[in-house]
Amino acid sequence: MAHMLDYNDEGIARFVAADRHMDKVWHREGQTMPNEIRCIDTALEIARMDYRIEKTPLFAKVGDELVEVPTHSLVYRDEDGRQLGVNGSDFRVIQPREVFECLTDFIQGGDLVIDTLGTMHDGKRIFMALTIEGDPLEVVPGDMLERHLMAVDGYDGFTPLTFASVGTTPVCNNTVNAALAGGKSIIRKRHTKNVLRQDRRDAMARAMGIAKHELESFAEFGKALAGIRMTAAEVDSFYRKLLLGDQAESDREDWGARKRRAFEELSYLYQNGHGQELDGRKGTAWGAFNGVTAWTNHVKNHKADVSTDRAHYVLFGSGAGLNEQAAGLLVNQYNVPLAA
Repeated sequence: MAHMLDYNDEGIARFVAADRHMDKVWHREGQTMPNEIRCIDTALEIARMDYRIEKTPLFAKVGDELVEVPTHSLVYRDEDGRQLGVNGSDFRVIQPREVFECLTDFIQGGDLVIDTLGTMHDGKRIFMALTIEGDPLEVVPGDMLERHLMAVDGYDGFTPLTFASVGTTPVCNNTVNAALAGGKSIIRKRHTKNVLRQDRRDAMARAMGIAKHELESFAEFGKALAGIRMTAAEVDSFYRKLLLGDQAESDREDWGARKRRAFEELSYLYQNGHGQELDGRKGTAWGAFNGVTAWTNHVKNHKADVSTDRAHYVLFGSGAGLNEQAAGLLVNQYNVPLAA
């Protein structure tokens, strides 16, 4: 499937979205969940994720004999035997419930509300998106910044247990990793024997506080950019530097086709992207920055699937790097404080 969701034997997607978010779920797969659900076990059951992950020794055929490979093991799902990854023998299996369990107190206490929950890539990766409760942050009139937390984990040997704060601007559904100054709110844990230590909840509590502070700081960063008018030539220079670096002043005839297309896409989104007509965006550095985030969110090609997996690209991959690079260029050009 194009959106890379995982399906059970009945053809039902292992995905759930709260009722209030179904208008934002374009693929219309999976289940809906009452908004008031605050029990992770219930959410996992509705999402068809109440299975177990198991680990078994790995064997290789040597001649006519099966020989155990002591350095590696096979990770699989008990419900259907789906093979999820071949990992080192020290790989610590974390059940889906355990991944999200450290969020239970925050969900039941009303600090977090579950938005979506599901699996991707044939079960190799699981995720949960939550809203950090509190009034949305208004960057400029009509341009709000919603506060969210993303939790991602994987059994493929490449995806660590990850928690990250993100901000979304609903007017154009752009997602920005708010930790532009170094990712202090991001927690990444490898699947070692200590991954589920008892102090993990305390670490999450600290991360929640940092996340709220970073998102508030990012909103102030946006307000500073909204107060800066940019000429067409300045916007042109900004996008050139983002795409070409030291070659920003080169002739367009010397650019490759990919760079020319990217520049045209950025320029179009700056002028015509959804939400760019708002006062405070139109003709400002904030609008120029939103042109970049709209591009990384919705337009720019990347090697992985360009739909559901784009969230991982935007938050943790090169899309996040481009957003950070764009912010840094504007900071240097206009001497505004970067989100702390």
